[in-house]
Amino acid sequence: MNIRPLSEALQKVAIEELNEDPKRIQDDLNNFKEWIKEQPHLRARMDDQFLIAFLRGCKYSLEKAKTKLDNFYTFKEKYPELLKRPNLEDPKVRELLRLGIILYLPEPLTEAGPRIVLVRNGAYDPSKYSFAELAQMRTLIQDIVLMEDDVAVVAGIIFVLDFSEVGMSHLFQINPGVMRKVSQYTEKALPLRVKASHFIDTPLVFEPVFNWVKPLMPQKMQGRLYVHGSKREELFKIIPKKLLPKDYGGENLSIQELIDMWEQKVLSYADFFKDDDKYGVDESLRVQQKATNSTESTAGLVGSFRKLVVD
Repeated sequence: MNIRPLSEALQKVAIEELNEDPKRIQDDLNNFKEWIKEQPHLRARMDDQFLIAFLRGCKYSLEKAKTKLDNFYTFKEKYPELLKRPNLEDPKVRELLRLGIILYLPEPLTEAGPRIVLVRNGAYDPSKYSFAELAQMRTLIQDIVLMEDDVAVVAGIIFVLDFSEVGMSHLFQINPGVMRKVSQYTEKALPLRVKASHFIDTPLVFEPVFNWVKPLMPQKMQGRLYVHGSKREELFKIIPKKLLPKDYGGENLSIQELIDMWEQKVLSYADFFKDDDKYGVDESLRVQQKATNSTESTAGLVGSFRKLVVD
């Protein structure tokens, strides 16, 4: 078994919230791998560290892990305009990376998580970059997180969504079709649990757009959305200043330092991404199953590693 040991605090979360049994991890991974090998249409990574992210993200329900892993690759084939991996040698992609639109912060909320993610929604020129290009960058960073961020995988993530520089031209890039695709991928394919989303520095036009987009999100997520407007102190009550960047009145690294750190991190994965391109799905080889036997319809019931614990 080739996975990183968890800290004591994270192991406690994994056991109590995710049904993880350290003595059974190898058996759980082996069972998962055997299922993957039996799927003619699916070419999936078999790294223990990658696969355990899906087991943990699905609270060790075998059927849910099957479905999510299949969807992880299927959605990328189905929606390449949003989910395909951008070419890191493309100057435009490098420019986008240096804007620091999505930044996973170095310090979690507590030693037991969750991970804090800053999204600077207005930090790009919408006449130069499309929403689809931003989505591709987001997916690329998420793929890195799945491989190496145990806090995010085990304890989930909290979004801080900055709208301070968002204008109408940014909002016009969003349409229901795109939002549904992103929402579907996040809910059905990504083994990262979003614990909350905090909206800050929202403009006057934000509320009607928010009320329009909110129903497109999963029902569970709708109850985890918090709009703070310009009231930073309200945010600080939930996320202490010491964890946030200096640019946001915090005491941690500056935005530029975070951008530099993440640029180096992404570029260090260049060879990994090239190798990862060989994985995916071939729909012509998919074995069709009756709905009553599908992994999606039986998720969390038949074949579970252990009982399913509700979030």
